[in-house]
Amino acid sequence: MKYFLMIILVLSVFCSSVQASNTLPLANFVKPKIVGGESATPGDWPWMSALIFTQNSLASSLTVTSSQYLNDAFLNSPTGTVSAAIVDCGIGDNLCPLANNKICLIARGDIDFSDKATNCQASGGIGAIIYNNVAGMIDGTLGENFLGTIPVVAISQTDGAALLNKVNSIATITVIAQQAIAQNASCGASFIGGRWLLTAAHCVEGVSINEADITFLKVKVGAYDLADDLSKGAESVQAIKRIYIHPEYKVNTTFNNDIALIELVETVNPDQQAISLVNNATSEQLALNNSAVTVIGWGNIIPYGPKDELPGNSQPDKLQQVELSLLTNSQCKTKLAQAYTELEGITYLASQVGITDSMICAESLVIQPPTGAALTNGKGSCQGDSGGPLIVATHLGWQQLGIVSYGVGCGVAAFPDVYTRVGNFTSWIKSITTGIAIEPSYNFAITPQNTAQTAQLTVTNHSNSSANLTFSLSAEKLSSSAFTLNAETCKFLAAKQSCQLQVDFDAKTVGLHKMRIIIDSGNIPSSHSIISAQALAEDNNINTQLSGGSTTLRWFNGGDKPWILDNTEAAIKSGNIGNNQQSAVLLNFFGAGSLSFEWAVSSEENTNNTNDPFDALYLIVDGKQASFISGGVTTNIDEVTYTKVTLDNLAGGEHNITWLYKKDAGTSAGKDQGYLRNVIFTPSITASVPPASPALAEDATDNKSSGGSIYFLLLMLTLLTSRTRSV
Repeated sequence: MKYFLMIILVLSVFCSSVQASNTLPLANFVKPKIVGGESATPGDWPWMSALIFTQNSLASSLTVTSSQYLNDAFLNSPTGTVSAAIVDCGIGDNLCPLANNKICLIARGDIDFSDKATNCQASGGIGAIIYNNVAGMIDGTLGENFLGTIPVVAISQTDGAALLNKVNSIATITVIAQQAIAQNASCGASFIGGRWLLTAAHCVEGVSINEADITFLKVKVGAYDLADDLSKGAESVQAIKRIYIHPEYKVNTTFNNDIALIELVETVNPDQQAISLVNNATSEQLALNNSAVTVIGWGNIIPYGPKDELPGNSQPDKLQQVELSLLTNSQCKTKLAQAYTELEGITYLASQVGITDSMICAESLVIQPPTGAALTNGKGSCQGDSGGPLIVATHLGWQQLGIVSYGVGCGVAAFPDVYTRVGNFTSWIKSITTGIAIEPSYNFAITPQNTAQTAQLTVTNHSNSSANLTFSLSAEKLSSSAFTLNAETCKFLAAKQSCQLQVDFDAKTVGLHKMRIIIDSGNIPSSHSIISAQALAEDNNINTQLSGGSTTLRWFNGGDKPWILDNTEAAIKSGNIGNNQQSAVLLNFFGAGSLSFEWAVSSEENTNNTNDPFDALYLIVDGKQASFISGGVTTNIDEVTYTKVTLDNLAGGEHNITWLYKKDAGTSAGKDQGYLRNVIFTPSITASVPPASPALAEDATDNKSSGGSIYFLLLMLTLLTSRTRSV
């Protein structure tokens, strides 16, 4: 059994996942906040920083027969003003026959808000009012991928009942984008000088995938009272230029190499004090001495155990601190193994708890309680503390030796908290901040065999000297000539300048390809990048099953385990994959038109993790994530609900539609499979003849950084969830 705790990106809470097997994956840990500590003194930690998510907010108004109604615009609602008669459309689960050129009045219930709005618009509606089915207002979203164009507002249950008596009355809806900035604090970070901050990779993983999202993430350097800082608005925070996540983040264990660097657009005030970093030798000696250390952050302050329900948000506005005791990795492994064994009733070995050399542990100074005593009587990090620093007083003053990463529960004395060991990464930090930095990773879109893709990676010289650069490739997986580099524009790079390194992928060989880009920059330190791509083989059996042997619709199949025929449903289903594996099937065709299909999934529930699910079936349209479904847990295939999806208005040219089932390292539930059937392409014009070797779009499903995470930035204001408690 596993214990899943929520990963919260603003000061995360510690939680861990335990599994009755011979290995202990860390996929179910949650991020932490300070438990059992005290308020910090203003000015004590001037380099402490907060990550702030910003969002342009929406303002709305609703008038019916000259009366104003209290309302809220749905997040991601289109803007505009419409005026028309109201029509009752029930719960909006189907087309509304009377909605043409009308405003749909829809009850909350059963289906997604976005589906209700889509059905309204498909019926000819020009606006939608959705009323609650319980007391109070609706605080909802249409989702980042909502394609509708009509304004959508929410009202209360009481006002909905009133408007049902005003059907056919004229209503006016207005939704406008406000210039004001709505803010919410995210993870912690530490200012290390110049334009650079240090944080946890899991705090910025999703943002780094899409560079456009970086504009929504800001940094408050020298933060103390978040309520006061946020009240000052956008002018109190600084913009981010680029994020560098360690290229080996999430290798082998979920939170291995959980470190990232944030580069700001502008240099911080030179009077702003920075914190220095402890080297690896010093951190090892400090651990041997079980030295006293301090962790600081704005995370939750209410403790809870591994089996407890997560308590409500208890994050303070003012910075908190708590003193802990360092452990050697050997001590940490032993303590964690003992705690898991007592918790699970199954023997765990020290080698099974997932602690690596890139981690360091600290425990509560409270004496561990006797067997049977309450577990939650310790001190430590909790939700909302993620990315913040673990610090120690040395002869050089306060120095940083760790980054809040993950843990089990919050304030659980038996379970030490786990931090990224900063001393293990000082060379990498130097190579980025004062050397030749390249984008840490790039994942090409899943592609059919014998096609090609091209990407441009930014290389920046952060040193004070010009550099002559040479680039080479080292195979990580499937050693082949699948990747080639064009470095003509990067052979010489002046100080503080950037260039674009061209990377080409030729999918001649089926499978997952991985290469490391190595830079030779003479005496200037340099970082490296890991690039990956996956080529799928053509599958005539699936073509026969789903497309009747069509010569214009071509199917490709692969991944860790390819999709297989499901003859009981005249469909196909994803392969029988294991933890951290994936199964992909791709449809390639040419021409404008619409594509419809039915899909289903039998997987672990994701009731609290709707943005970045544990296990899910993803839809990728021409290299870009479009949607996913997850949580149809069942033990019987007949109980899985198929849902029809239609992709309208596909433009001319080549299309690659991919269905990807991915599983994390956590719980298995249901069949752990995705299902697909009734795939129909209806051309609007005669399909064009495909070129001999078309190039795919450069955009990838997991485009940049550590990949795989589906992250909708605007919904981060509700706090992302995941499974290991990252602090």
